[in-house]
Amino acid sequence: MKNYFIFFLIYFGSTAFGQGIINNGARIVFSGAAHIYIDGGTNGDYLSQAGGLVHPSATGNIWMEGDWTNNSANTGFFSDNGNVNLNGANQTINGTNSTTFNNLTLLGSGVKTQNLNTSVGGVVTTNGVLSVGNVIYDLNSFILTITNPLAAAVTSGTGYILSETNAAVNPSIMRWNMGTNVGAHVYPFGVAGLQIPFTFNKTTAGASNIDVSTRATGASDNLPWAGASNVGGVTFFYCPNNLMSGNPCATNSVIDRWWDITPTAAVTANCTFSYRGIENTLNVPYNTGNIGAQWWDGSAWNLNNATTGSAAAVVAGVGAVTANGLNQFCPYVLSSVTIPLPIELINFSASCEGDSKVVLNWSSATERNGAFFNVMNSTDGLHYTKIASVSAAGNSSSINNYSYVVENKKSFGNYYLLKMIDVDQSYKNSKSIYVSDDCNLQESEPTIFYNQQSGIVISTTSKDATSYTLNIIDAAGRLVRTESLPIKQGYNNIVVDTELASGVYLVNLFFNNGKLITKKIPVY
Repeated sequence: MKNYFIFFLIYFGSTAFGQGIINNGARIVFSGAAHIYIDGGTNGDYLSQAGGLVHPSATGNIWMEGDWTNNSANTGFFSDNGNVNLNGANQTINGTNSTTFNNLTLLGSGVKTQNLNTSVGGVVTTNGVLSVGNVIYDLNSFILTITNPLAAAVTSGTGYILSETNAAVNPSIMRWNMGTNVGAHVYPFGVAGLQIPFTFNKTTAGASNIDVSTRATGASDNLPWAGASNVGGVTFFYCPNNLMSGNPCATNSVIDRWWDITPTAAVTANCTFSYRGIENTLNVPYNTGNIGAQWWDGSAWNLNNATTGSAAAVVAGVGAVTANGLNQFCPYVLSSVTIPLPIELINFSASCEGDSKVVLNWSSATERNGAFFNVMNSTDGLHYTKIASVSAAGNSSSINNYSYVVENKKSFGNYYLLKMIDVDQSYKNSKSIYVSDDCNLQESEPTIFYNQQSGIVISTTSKDATSYTLNIIDAAGRLVRTESLPIKQGYNNIVVDTELASGVYLVNLFFNNGKLITKKIPVY
């Protein structure tokens, strides 16, 4: 037989006081504007276990000075009603099962910390609101999900949400289930006493959830992730004082802050990126020039940051840049418009004409100070020799198409790449492609993506039979799976049935020659 704690409304409403509540399988039912005050400072906790539930009314309130713990096998509430007010000092949200609050209001003093994935906004009606107020809400390496799709579902005063976790994949994520709603959704991030909000102004009506996390390295060196400058393959920060670019030295031209933005479906938005002036690590005079947004697609920096949105950089207080019409995401940085991170090719391919010719085709999305492309050839894929030069467009914000014909292919090796050289003699190499002697096989680097129905999918074309080593790492940096993948000669499409829990994972693919390809994969 179930136990019930019933609080009835008596005219102006009834009130119950308690110094901590242990709900051992009961259903706490509110009537009208009933209130529960769980006071007593750090002893003013709420613990639910053995299937306990709160059955609130639309205007019912729980006021707490202590911690919230849900050890029941439910989301904490019987229906999407009521308000929970955290009005103590330092408080935590805990439990063996995630809680879904309807309205959650942050009051009092100290930091509110979630120790597991938590949701706000309700389960079915999803019209609840998170009110951050003037306090700090620490994501603490977990996901906060806003289930209310409206832009008004999150409000804040001077307080903010803390997302600073410098890990291989930042697990401190604020997920907003926007559905088909459009409009300016403000993620009130902040750090060190300053609010640095990120705004995702959704302009297309397609249904999508939007995960966002942000962090600085804290060392003013803008290494992309903890531990190494090249983790994840994010390399080649342009160095304005170094003619031979190719090393990560973002202190010259990039703000020391990263944004990971991951939608669950195709979407277009106008995005506003905010940062602290202290994170402006650009060299003079770039530190007061215009900066704009660029994103890393796994092998290249993209977008012309001078035309997608730029603003003057600040060295104190809070600065912001709004970039319009974004439809590609994760991760983003803000870089100097004068000397942006290099924009890569959007295509490089080969085809055959008869038995003697190879036609190389490539395209660039935009160019800045481009001089020419050196066409490079190799017999072993390691040592390359220039066989031709093709002039570049120089400065362009439109797509440029190029081609070069290798007249006697049997006089050359099977590997080709492009060396893209700027007017200052800095350069960047493209990926290499392999053309077989019979022209039937072009080797390609693997592509990695996640399919909800099947799992992680790896597609590649190989000239030889070989094997890859697959490692999957979760948001906490734990290795959750490793295996050897046999690769046959020709085209391969490998499906890895992972049964991973929802979250963001880092997929590492190691080649026998030591080469590493890394891809961040959101799993829902």
